[in-house]
Amino acid sequence: MSAQLNGVDLNELQALLETARERPEAVQPTRWARFRWEGGLKGRVLIRNQSFVVDESVDRSGREAGLSALEYALGALGACLGLGFIFNATRRGIAVRNLEVALEGRIDNLLRFLGLEGEGHPGYREVILKAYVDADADEETLQALWEETVATSPVGNTFARPVALRAELATVAGWWFRTTPAEDPGAAESRGGMPC
Repeated sequence: MSAQLNGVDLNELQALLETARERPEAVQPTRWARFRWEGGLKGRVLIRNQSFVVDESVDRSGREAGLSALEYALGALGACLGLGFIFNATRRGIAVRNLEVALEGRIDNLLRFLGLEGEGHPGYREVILKAYVDADADEETLQALWEETVATSPVGNTFARPVALRAELATVAGWWFRTTPAEDPGAAESRGGMPC
């Protein structure tokens, strides 16, 4: 049985790092996702053999509505930072007993998305995040580790930097929608080896 730290197999981690050094292209493939509308303001995102529902329902009581795409984006940032922190701590031999990342996303102007106003943008203008950690290291070491995690977070960098969006539209007949993710050869190739 191989050694583990923070629930991470250290031999597998070492193998990943060696592969990344020798063949960087192996750990940074293109990612694929597909969204399929399910009716109303609800749909399913399909990634590899996984899926999740996104709900922009007009029911804002919280009783019926699922998570919105913007909430998933905030959650993805928290997950990337949390897992990135564990990844970085494990590489340095630091045992972590507990970790939580709290995020608060402040939207610039959602009225733009709703078609009610033209100023600003409908995305987050600011995200405030704070990590709460219990680990075997002093506060200065953990602070440096957190700063490195934020600076190297793939999702964090996606939030903080402009990303080119090349948007296209194709009109298709109903037969096209019969393809399932399992039949899509590109879906299985989107596996990555890094935390985000």
